[in-house]
Amino acid sequence: MTTSNPSSDHATVDSRNSSSTASAVRTGSLFGTIMCRGIVPAWLFTGALVKLLDGTPALLPKPVRGMYTWMANLYGMGAEADLTRFFDIALRGTISMEFTLAAAMILLPKFSRALAALVLMLFVGILTSVVISGDASCGCFGSKGPPPIVVLIIDATMLACVLLFKPRLPTTQVKKTGALAGAWVATSAFAVAITFGLPTKMMVQAQPIENAPPTTTAIASTPIPAPSTTTATSATTTSSATPTIPAPTTPANTSTAAPISKQLPEQTPATASSSAPSSAWPKPPAQLQPYYMPQVEQWVGKPLRSQPLAALIQQPLPANLEQGRWIVMFYRKDCDHCHEVLEKYFMVKLPAPTLLISIPDTNPAAELPNPCTDCIDTSFIKGPEYVVGTPILLSIENGIVKRVCIDSENRESLEATLQFR
Repeated sequence: MTTSNPSSDHATVDSRNSSSTASAVRTGSLFGTIMCRGIVPAWLFTGALVKLLDGTPALLPKPVRGMYTWMANLYGMGAEADLTRFFDIALRGTISMEFTLAAAMILLPKFSRALAALVLMLFVGILTSVVISGDASCGCFGSKGPPPIVVLIIDATMLACVLLFKPRLPTTQVKKTGALAGAWVATSAFAVAITFGLPTKMMVQAQPIENAPPTTTAIASTPIPAPSTTTATSATTTSSATPTIPAPTTPANTSTAAPISKQLPEQTPATASSSAPSSAWPKPPAQLQPYYMPQVEQWVGKPLRSQPLAALIQQPLPANLEQGRWIVMFYRKDCDHCHEVLEKYFMVKLPAPTLLISIPDTNPAAELPNPCTDCIDTSFIKGPEYVVGTPILLSIENGIVKRVCIDSENRESLEATLQFR
């Protein structure tokens, strides 16, 4: 007759449990742990920190900005002034979420792999859309970050590593797990407080030089009327029938200036001298927003000068900009689509007197030549971020915005804008 030893049975059970636990731990890998609890959260944290320091929604990928714009319209905050406030909150919320997820991957090991996989899948999907659309930047790591295709390759590689290599799950007691959860809650609360407590950046921008001429591809052949009678009379070397740019020019530019009627067929030199001076155009404020998100579709039926963005156009402007018909085009000098529109519709004959306004956030090494030699070319002042896609075309009549085209690939909308229909 045999008797069982209870203590021996318990020892056997404990040994089996510890053996199975040790086996479960060994199923993970150190590389998987480093990837899920180190590399991925550090990558996510870095991107969030860059967004926090820059503080501009221009760093959000275009699909994300589109989703937030849709949400703003849904909640009745689609107006231009309201949209800026909405995006400030949305950007801070996005940054807080990224900080929170990064902290969870580090402090909650049981969820680190699942969170890392979900975040990277989302990033890969967004970046794939950005790459397909041909955007030059995804904004993931600031305006000077790597191209979207590079970030996509990195994210896809990390996603493959997370899916292939399991992290080791440490055997922790319930008390220690609770302590880690408490640390995560405290860290997340601190990150949210910092993100939403950081004041909005405001930039102090010096007023642009009033008499500085716009950047133009053909200054000599497309002069702009003087902004005031005093300035015009002081330019004694300039013919009264041939108004020129009110700024220091070389003798060659002055002597070769062509009559403005070549550029602006609806205006004669006589009307040029009697039209409203460009100095009457709104001046930029001394303190600018860190970014501007113009909703140009909402400008239709309103004076161009009444829009906040109008005050940021480098002056002087054509004195007869608010007389008769004009085409105004926002573009970037390194924008392929902008160059195509200029080459197709503005190279041979202008549909109307045309003012090109460049957005000064381009890469000088990638700038394309301007094929429109008869267009007047100026730019927005440097400093703030201009969160807007290009090209954008406006048809203006007597200073009032009549039509807007924000999709140059929509031929019907583009031609209707150019033809004032």
